[in-house]
Amino acid sequence: MDSLTNSPSWNYATCIPSEVLEYLSRKHPSIQILNFVTDPFCSRFNRWNRTTDMNLSAFNNIRRFSWKAPMGCHFDNIANLVRTNADILEELEVDLQSWSRQWEDREMRVVKKKADPEEWEEWDKIPASTMLAREMFGLDFDSVEQTSFPKMQALRLSRVPLRDETTGKALTTASINMGGLRSLILRMCPHWVLLLQDMVRSTSPIEVKSFEILDFYLKTPPVTAVKKATAIADFLDSFTGLEELFISHCGPIPALKFWDHLKGHASTLKMFVHHQRTTDHDDELLTSRMGRDSSYLTIPRDERDRVREDPTLNPLSRLNLEFIGLTCEPKYLRDILLPFTSKNSLKCLHIRQTAVNAATSPSWVFNKALEIRIIEAEQKGRPINDTTRSDNSLDFQSKQDIAEGLEDILVAMKERREWKTPPLKRSFRHFVDWAFGPTGIASLEYIVAGDLSHRSRYSESNALICRSVGGGMRYRVIKQQNAGEEWRDVKSRFGMALEACPVENTVPEYH
Repeated sequence: MDSLTNSPSWNYATCIPSEVLEYLSRKHPSIQILNFVTDPFCSRFNRWNRTTDMNLSAFNNIRRFSWKAPMGCHFDNIANLVRTNADILEELEVDLQSWSRQWEDREMRVVKKKADPEEWEEWDKIPASTMLAREMFGLDFDSVEQTSFPKMQALRLSRVPLRDETTGKALTTASINMGGLRSLILRMCPHWVLLLQDMVRSTSPIEVKSFEILDFYLKTPPVTAVKKATAIADFLDSFTGLEELFISHCGPIPALKFWDHLKGHASTLKMFVHHQRTTDHDDELLTSRMGRDSSYLTIPRDERDRVREDPTLNPLSRLNLEFIGLTCEPKYLRDILLPFTSKNSLKCLHIRQTAVNAATSPSWVFNKALEIRIIEAEQKGRPINDTTRSDNSLDFQSKQDIAEGLEDILVAMKERREWKTPPLKRSFRHFVDWAFGPTGIASLEYIVAGDLSHRSRYSESNALICRSVGGGMRYRVIKQQNAGEEWRDVKSRFGMALEACPVENTVPEYH
């Protein structure tokens, strides 16, 4: 636990002993900050029972409240604490678990419908997350007005519905301190479009500096995907002054056209993430439920040729970004990033590749097939080029991956020896040679590759590429497992952007 008198935090992804909270409520009831990361499968409670021995009613001076991965039985605790402290809450974060299909039906509440005295009583089966939103934001049938948050500065919600489909009520700007709201994060929140549209229509100016939207429902029809992208674009067009923008959505939305809507924030925007995902049609694979990354940002070849010939036609040319994170194969990145060769702003590039798809999507960075062949050659004591020629068991793609010339093989073996990493893919090596070369991006300090949305969960597959001084190479590669000063530096400066738009749960499902 952190300092008990200031900001107690339970960030262990385990059950919170009620005795700890009881002690805090008795000894330190004036606490202003509470941060929890708990285990949503905790065996201490009956997770399908609404009752719990936890009591947060003593905490009525909370300015900042965050709870990630709560159990359903704790939803009432959350709603009560939020309502009690609504007048003084400055930061609110609620991150709900995304349940696999077999558990979803258990996360329900059975409640009485709004009664008509002359009719029989009827009951509704309501998702627990909807009931949480109903109670937390005042979206019930009988609520005269919604819960008001006059001092709200940061609102961060994950998988919390923003509209109650039973009552027809939605969270609106009337509840939020529009003049003071600086950070808005909406991850997988049903009906988020309604809130953005209400913010656009509001007469109060939008003062948001950091905005994140994560939405990748895989069965989203193309027409719906376009409507959602339009809602984001209209929101971006309605104000100026954004400093951080993190977008992840599902659907073939042309990136260059979408980036045109960043122009109103050109003088202030410093960090930008655009993570596109598409539906994976392989229904046999468990990971296909999460889709897969788009490899080219829906930028057709003719458009890519156009911005390569004239980089000023690229909407990114208007921006002075310090950080950019994209889901894009390295072989396409050079054309996209050309505007930054004439600027002195870009410090960090994040090539985002979702780790949950690693089993079905080859790495854009490391040549794993060649790594296997090198290891086999070393074990058998023969040259690697003999191994790559003689093996007829490989499929066409694998043969392509390892069909390197002798010079490339020597480079790959040197990379393994010096960096203790798998050899780089030729396309990635060529891109990094350009990026850190004389015609590349002179201001660039780091290229981060992989999935850092949950910090070190996938450290084995993540890599940091930074400039090298001496040694004959322009750069060097450091795996996250071998984290040192460079990793600490890039995380301290760009950690929020690196972790933005996580596809997976805070706590992996294990029950």
